Amino acid sequence: MTNRRSLAGVLIFIMIIASVADGLITIETPLNLLWPGGVAAWVAALLLVKDTPMILRIQVGILLTVGLSLLIYSISKGATFDILNTITSNTTMLSMIAAVGFLRLVAIPATEKGKALPVGKGAFLKTLVGVSFFSSFINISAPLLIADRIHQQAPIGKLTTQSIIRVFCSVSSWSPFFGAMAVVLTYAPGAELTWIALAGFPFAMASIGLVSIEGLTRYRKQLAVFVGYPMSMQSLIIPVLLVIFVVAGSWLLKEVSTLVIIILSALTVTTIILIARNGPRSSKNTLALFITEGLPTIVNELILFLSAGVLAAGISGLVNIGIIINPFSDFGVITALKLLGFMIILSATGIHPVIQITSFTPLILPLNPDPNLLAVTYLFAWHLGTCSSPLSGTNLVFQGRYGIPSWKTAIWNWPYSAIMFLVAVFWLQYVTSFFPYP
Repeated sequence: MTNRRSLAGVLIFIMIIASVADGLITIETPLNLLWPGGVAAWVAALLLVKDTPMILRIQVGILLTVGLSLLIYSISKGATFDILNTITSNTTMLSMIAAVGFLRLVAIPATEKGKALPVGKGAFLKTLVGVSFFSSFINISAPLLIADRIHQQAPIGKLTTQSIIRVFCSVSSWSPFFGAMAVVLTYAPGAELTWIALAGFPFAMASIGLVSIEGLTRYRKQLAVFVGYPMSMQSLIIPVLLVIFVVAGSWLLKEVSTLVIIILSALTVTTIILIARNGPRSSKNTLALFITEGLPTIVNELILFLSAGVLAAGISGLVNIGIIINPFSDFGVITALKLLGFMIILSATGIHPVIQITSFTPLILPLNPDPNLLAVTYLFAWHLGTCSSPLSGTNLVFQGRYGIPSWKTAIWNWPYSAIMFLVAVFWLQYVTSFFPYP
């Protein structure tokens, strides 16, 4: 088992290197550099598939069956098929998710780990801030690190669980280092990272405000004994460094995609901090160990996104031959809000946002939508959909780790998603009116 997982980790690292090389080498080459990355990703997925939950395997099996069936049918009717595009469609996106995983090695300062946990209202608010900051660059690792620490001193209850999940999911509204951003930058070509991050950040802050108000008004007694997570200025060093590297990379490497810049920034910051803390030799061993043991942990995203790419290719084939009639006539803010509401409802039934995005995109792109509006709509749907879905990875992880049924956490979050949808109705109309796409 160890050799299998280690090999898969090396293959995932090859995927990362191939994606970076393809992004940096802008000259035409006889061999498309994404080929080895795409092949490595699929082989790694095959090696790791037995490590995934049965429910995910069933979901992926359905996606592949439907996608391949649609592909075969559309090809038989004359549709064109680009096998390279199908194999590598989500490779760079997955490479970004994998690269950001390296940040777990340096995420939380050692000084934070030894501190006594604070208690009370202040601890509650600090915990929300901590979840938001850490999640913005290390994804699901952040809420688990924080929840694990709290759980050691006090059992994780309803207030802690729903608050952490809501704030964590809200980060997907804006963070460049979140898997959701990788998805929308792939499926909303032309979207500007700065625009969508600036549009999504206030929405995430509104989420934290709503969670804070509910805690301070509805859970006053629980807050008196709430065990939280400590925060300090030192905790902000890594997020600030990442922002500096991404901004500088975007300015210096104007022809390079945002996803590749994020990959390079995550790897560079991790390496620099590791060397500063532990020295070159120890850092080399730490990075090598993470490649073989840490990278295979993205298996759920790996097989889900690869299979979703096959489904997207199948749907595109049907659109290409005119079998699917597009229900959208244009894509303005009203259509975006309808789509957002529909996606939240579908998520509550268990359909992952990435499946919805890959399904809707072939229908929307021919309408020449504002890519920023489309990207933000997808991000908000990811935010509100993942916290409301009983089958989302976030809720399932909390179920497996702390014994809280995922259907319970999903239902707890439905009122929150409904209120935040109303906020989105106002906010999307505002940002598109005052900051239109050029």
